[in-house]
Amino acid sequence: MPPSGFLAALPSAMDAVGTERFEKHLADAIGGALEYDFITMARYSVSGKPRFLIHSHTFPSHMAELYLSQFVDADPYIEHWRSAEEPGVVWLQDIAFSRNRYRTYTDEFLPQIGVRDEIGVFMPAVGRDSVAFFYNNRQRLFTPGEVRDVRQVFDAGAALYRVHIRALLGQEGGAVRGGSPSLGSPPRLTSDTGATIWFTNEWSAQERPDLAPERNVDAEASPDDYRSTLARQGAGAAPRRHSARSWIAGLGLTPRERDIVEATIKGMGNAEIAATLALSVGNVKNHKRRIYAKLDVRGERDLLGMYIDTVAARG
Repeated sequence: MPPSGFLAALPSAMDAVGTERFEKHLADAIGGALEYDFITMARYSVSGKPRFLIHSHTFPSHMAELYLSQFVDADPYIEHWRSAEEPGVVWLQDIAFSRNRYRTYTDEFLPQIGVRDEIGVFMPAVGRDSVAFFYNNRQRLFTPGEVRDVRQVFDAGAALYRVHIRALLGQEGGAVRGGSPSLGSPPRLTSDTGATIWFTNEWSAQERPDLAPERNVDAEASPDDYRSTLARQGAGAAPRRHSARSWIAGLGLTPRERDIVEATIKGMGNAEIAATLALSVGNVKNHKRRIYAKLDVRGERDLLGMYIDTVAARG
């Protein structure tokens, strides 16, 4: 099953879909799969320098300035994104030591900011940019098992991220207060014909009535493309919220089985579920076997995947 820390933090990320808080909650949820000292967040592009979107007080702004002024050209993650443009989990140990030019990054920059190892998690592209979460350790290397655990939860996190992007682009212009790390700071987004389909408060403040948003853009457009996307849910609609409880209600389970599925989705282990529901651990296990049989899944990992797939499909 996915690491319990990820499952426990996942509901907060789900509740934050479509808001400026989402990326932080998702980074915290994925971070539940391993032990780390601090997180940084940056947006990588196929052109231009990365932009830090920092939510960790342990990474002050002067460290970002040091990186941008002296070490950005030695960053191995830049070449990774520009060459691959593929979301996923990238471990520093797998990429940084294959070429000598990265030594400046590993041997000079990381020691200056007190980092021994890091894992980058690149979210699905918006346009040709990716928001990436970086998990940093000060004293030790991450283990292959920790990297494997992060990769295990990545697909679920990426699916929820795509729901978030669709929700953002389905909102009225400027509805996301403070902007969104995933959309960056474009004043407006346009369709292939040049029509405005989404705009920020900054753009609307310019009082350009001739650039009011169009709402008839092809609903089948890819949610990963800046230039042609609107949310499938429809123009101007408020982003939908998906609760675990409403999903569970449609599974055809008994009330007790629904309680156990809800607790499992929240990341509770068998002992905690038993204590919460006043059952024995054996009873919880028996209920789970029946639940898995009814839903035709093999275990908790498949159950979570089923939930995330449903959320993504309804996004």
